[in-house]
Amino acid sequence: MAEYEIPPEEYNFECVLPPNDETSEWHELPEYLSAKQRCENLIHRGPKKSGGHHHSIEVIDHDREIGSPSIELLGDSEITWNLEATGNVPILRYLTLHLKELDKFLSFEVTVLDEEMKVRVLKVGNKRSHCVISNEKKLDESGNEFEYSVCVLPLFIKRGWQMTCLDLVDICKNAFGTEKPNTLSITVRGECKVSKIFFHNERYSDAEMPPHLRCVG
Repeated sequence: MAEYEIPPEEYNFECVLPPNDETSEWHELPEYLSAKQRCENLIHRGPKKSGGHHHSIEVIDHDREIGSPSIELLGDSEITWNLEATGNVPILRYLTLHLKELDKFLSFEVTVLDEEMKVRVLKVGNKRSHCVISNEKKLDESGNEFEYSVCVLPLFIKRGWQMTCLDLVDICKNAFGTEKPNTLSITVRGECKVSKIFFHNERYSDAEMPPHLRCVG
């Protein structure tokens, strides 16, 4: 597990999507390839979902609405960025996702490690209407059981593309009484499109952000 670090104070952005390596092809991203394989396994194990959608995840090279790439998830598809495994554990306060809901349920899950060296999981989705905090247990990679805290948060998202910003420090302080989260992983699931996922130290207007992270080109 990643060691706890104190976040720096300087202005900074950490990108998950688009990848920091600007030469990376979205079709070749390990996270995308892994999610693609999972979808294929789901399809082989069962019939189409009601409503006619396969479980699928696809890269759209040029999304016409936003003029940049996006990843479309349908059915029970999901994609996970394991930041701890890459050795790049963001320690910045805000997490922003550029999402489009597709008239279905969507959610994203953020796993953090706080200054108490405890794992906390934030589950944010448009299926819930209120906040729930609980403790759960699961097995780690070595087969050992450990307990972690979960905060389920409602997501109120409008139609079309929307920037959704989470104040990780504020959420963890209110939910768990801790306020220095290190993000270990992010999972997006359900029926939606996602084009940007990034961390930052301060809130900025769209015009103040780097060009590749702006909602409006």
